[in-house]
Amino acid sequence: MLVAVSVDMEGASQLRNVRETFGCMPEYWQAGKTWLEADVAAACDGLLAGGASELVVLDHHGGNTVNVSGESLPPGARLETWHVYELREHGVDAMFQVGYHARGGVDGFLSHTYMPGLRLRVGGELISESHARAWAADAPLLGVVGNDRHHETLGSLAGTPYLIVQESLGRDAMRPVFSDPQDGLDAIRSFAYECARDGASAAAVEAPTEVTFEASMPNGRDVVDDMAGAGWARVGDVEFAVDLETWLDSRGPLAAAMSAAVAPFMPYWLTGFASADEASAADQERVAQLVMIFDAWAAELHPQWYTEAADPFAGGVAERLGAP
Repeated sequence: MLVAVSVDMEGASQLRNVRETFGCMPEYWQAGKTWLEADVAAACDGLLAGGASELVVLDHHGGNTVNVSGESLPPGARLETWHVYELREHGVDAMFQVGYHARGGVDGFLSHTYMPGLRLRVGGELISESHARAWAADAPLLGVVGNDRHHETLGSLAGTPYLIVQESLGRDAMRPVFSDPQDGLDAIRSFAYECARDGASAAAVEAPTEVTFEASMPNGRDVVDDMAGAGWARVGDVEFAVDLETWLDSRGPLAAAMSAAVAPFMPYWLTGFASADEASAADQERVAQLVMIFDAWAAELHPQWYTEAADPFAGGVAERLGAP
């Protein structure tokens, strides 16, 4: 059984704050990356012990280019850059998700959907990254490791085996379910083992067909042409919709929506650091701006859906940045 291990970061078992998720910030190298790699290695150990013959680890976190190093993985697991919409072509039999967080608008630790401000609905259901990637994989979703509020808001994925490793204390803080990090890793390993052991009987996730895909974002007025170019129709002030025959047809529209939602942040974005030394040599003025942006973003509760234009930056940060 070839299993794709889809890795995000904000739902890692010992992660404590938003600064641990960005490769340009020292907290990422001091704690965040280490915690994430330990969770992923534990999950891989369990999946292999439970019967998976081969694992490909897909790094789906955008806070740095490479968040999991190949050296941190056990034998039998390897990093790949396969696109999630092409996993069937590579012979992937199942998916397992590690480090997952709740969708945007949920009052949970660092909740979001791909990008700050992006909201997605499919057939009227607000969806998370777990939904979109599981549907794209077109394979059984063996299990999910992550945040409590994500578990509570899984909607159509409810019933998927789930290990809660974080208890949200609002959006900017969480309490680890396992106060001893080793206990958390043991729990992840055991959970992954059970998921792989039962994998032969796991049903494929049923992806939506003949459905309306919707997106909203606070800066929607500014990206109408970009969205239209990917097939989206503007259906409200900051709302868009496109009809899909199958979920595979969402690949282009989803990529365009992600690019549109992150556009206000791109002048400040920094990524692609291979070491703490590289990160410390980055433009520290931009790092300070990014810290200000995401500290404020993490501290606020945001709407479940946007129906009118709003400031994409939280907490009056735009004025301090001098952003238009």
